[in-house]
Amino acid sequence: MGCRPGRRNVLEQGRPDVFIAGDDARAKAIVEAFIKSLGMRPLDAGGLEMAHWLEGAGLLTMGLARHGVGGWSFALGVTELPA
Repeated sequence: MGCRPGRRNVLEQGRPDVFIAGDDARAKAIVEAFIKSLGMRPLDAGGLEMAHWLEGAGLLTMGLARHGVGGWSFALGVTELPA
């Protein structure tokens, strides 16, 4: 699905969050560095057991694109609230 003319892609509008999970600390550090090099923010969700829940976030994204948001010009992310 391509971008509609006159609309900006999500990656052009800020710094999207990228969720990662895994048990290998060295591998996660490499992936985090790569994500940062792309201008995105890596968020460590924990060990490999969390991958199941991150896959569910993908399904949620698909449902929102089709029914809630009505397109692909959005991203899931985390908002940090002031203490």
